[in-house]
Amino acid sequence: MATYDDLYTALPKTGKDVGVIFGVIHTGVSLGTQTGTENKSFTFDPATYGPFYPRESYPKDFVSTKADVTVYDDGVEATISTWTPTTGVAELSAAPDDKSVMTGDVVEQRELYIAQNAKLTPKRQTDDLDQLRNSTTRKTYGNTEWTLTADFKVADLELMKLIFEESVTEGRYEYPDEPPLIYCAVLIEEAGSIEGIIYCEDVRADFTDMLNAKAGKDAVENGFELTFGSSPVLVDVSESA
Repeated sequence: MATYDDLYTALPKTGKDVGVIFGVIHTGVSLGTQTGTENKSFTFDPATYGPFYPRESYPKDFVSTKADVTVYDDGVEATISTWTPTTGVAELSAAPDDKSVMTGDVVEQRELYIAQNAKLTPKRQTDDLDQLRNSTTRKTYGNTEWTLTADFKVADLELMKLIFEESVTEGRYEYPDEPPLIYCAVLIEEAGSIEGIIYCEDVRADFTDMLNAKAGKDAVENGFELTFGSSPVLVDVSESA
C-alpha cells in the first residue's frame, strides 16, 4: 500500500518503462508419437514456439508455468508434472501407451518492434436512470469493452503476420475473415525490473492501419486495435507471493 512518503520526489513513468507483449495461440502442435512405455517428456520447440506466454497463471515474473501449456495423449488431456520454459519440455505424471499420438497447445510470446505508443481504454455501457418524485439522475452500468491501441514502426513482416493467417501454400499468408484471437500483456517496469503486469485475455486483434508509408526519411508505420470483453487482470509484483 502506498505511504506517499515520496509524494514530492517520485518520478513519473515514461515510455521506456512500458512494454506490450502479444501471445500467439498455437493449437494441435505435433509432439510426436510415443515409442515404448517409458518416455514421459515431450518438447515444444522453443525456437518455433518460444518464448512461451503465461496464458493462465498470471505470474509476477511473466514466466510460463505448467498451467500455461496443454499436452494431449491421443486427444485426451494429460497431466503435466513439470514444465521447463527454457527448453519447452513438458514432463507428464504418467507415460503414455506405446504408439500414442501426442499433441499440445501453447502460446508463443512476441514483442513486436518498433513500438511507438500504447493506450488501454475501457468503454463502459451506461444509462441514465430518472425517477418520479426525485430530481436526481442516477446512472446504471452494463458491460465494459476494452480497447488497446498501439502503433509500430515497420522493420519486417512479423508485424503483419500477427494478423494474417498462414495458408496451405508455404510462405503465403491471408487476411482472415475475422480478427484472430490472441493474448496480450502490458508490462510496467522500473529500471528494467517488472513492477506490474496487466494481463488481457480473449483479445481480438486487427489493424487500424496495415501500412502507412510516406516519401522521404519517415519510417513506415502500422497500427493495431485490440478489443476484448473480459476484464484485464493487474498483478502488482510487490504484493504478490
